[in-house]
Amino acid sequence: MPMAIDPAPDAQSLTRRQTLGTLASMGFAAWGAGLPCASLAKPGARATETQVLTAWQDRGQAYAGVWTPQGARWATALPDRAHQLLPLTASRAGQAPEALVVARRPGEYLARVDTRNGRLLHLHPMEPDRYLGGHAVQSPDGKFIFTTESDGDTGQGVIAQRHAGSLETIREFPSGGIGPHALMWQPGGQLIVANGGILTLPETGRRKRNLPQMASNLTRLDSTSGRIGAQFALNDPYLSLRHLALAPDGTLAVALQAEHSDPALRQAAPALALLSSDGLHTVAWLADDAAPDGWQGYAGDVCWAGGTFWVSATYAGQVMGWSTAGEWRGMLPLAGAGALMPVGIGADGFMAGGSREALAAPTGTSAIGSASHHKRYRLARGWDNHGTLLSI
Repeated sequence: MPMAIDPAPDAQSLTRRQTLGTLASMGFAAWGAGLPCASLAKPGARATETQVLTAWQDRGQAYAGVWTPQGARWATALPDRAHQLLPLTASRAGQAPEALVVARRPGEYLARVDTRNGRLLHLHPMEPDRYLGGHAVQSPDGKFIFTTESDGDTGQGVIAQRHAGSLETIREFPSGGIGPHALMWQPGGQLIVANGGILTLPETGRRKRNLPQMASNLTRLDSTSGRIGAQFALNDPYLSLRHLALAPDGTLAVALQAEHSDPALRQAAPALALLSSDGLHTVAWLADDAAPDGWQGYAGDVCWAGGTFWVSATYAGQVMGWSTAGEWRGMLPLAGAGALMPVGIGADGFMAGGSREALAAPTGTSAIGSASHHKRYRLARGWDNHGTLLSI
């Protein structure tokens, strides 16, 4: 059933979208003039050094770029904060390496950048009454992009299939819920979508408009027909399913964010749910069933690495691990822990971004609790939300 939405958009939202349209028509060539620049690494940096494709903010300006231990290899100014930067597979011979920039929800732009130098190749303002959920995936053949979006008129979630070059919408179909966020390809042309259950629209910023009616779920969709194949939900309606990671055995991990009004319930909320042949279920904390201090029910990201699902607890300042069976593996301290990404062939290690430093954890999980096994890098600016390791 369509959800009733406050009808009047504010002028600031319309002006922002009109500005994006103007910049797009100019080829984005003028964007960045007079804006502050992030510090850049010196030319000639080794191609084999640690390079992370991510986003950050500096003095109120949003950037996408490639971080290295020596500084940003490049930094491209953006119209608004980005959530995901997705490396794209070339769909034609001779195509430069590219990444898709996905605006933070409720997002109003997509962009393509050259990952070698940060050159902005294309800016695409969102279509009327469509707002990004923050994530996208590319089809296996490289021809299409699928984005999570919200219909600003009905509040319902949609999946848009877009041309990988022009970023124009080809078709769309329902996501199976409200507030679709992360999505992932599965075998047989299937998509699995985390419908977070939370509606946000630009006219009210990031205010959560429907918490009393939250209904988060995982939905499996046929990417060709758009038909729903299966849906999974947790018993607690105030647990928002947000981010996804897949283990080699097919177990799917879902990072959770609690929306309970009672702080005690948020602090006690689980961080992770697992989808396996047994269905969707949450996993317990350590033996005494106590979450780390400051947890507040907020998991920033999740990845599979070193035989473990790793979850970032942003407010608690920890990176926490569980096995595919939901067994507690331990945690590592990292202030403001957010972006997580696997490292190495077979994802045998991981890297995490925090508010002041990045953490590189080597192969295996035996290094938990031993700081000498981990490498830490100072960050001039914390990474926004997510990152992808280009090389190390």
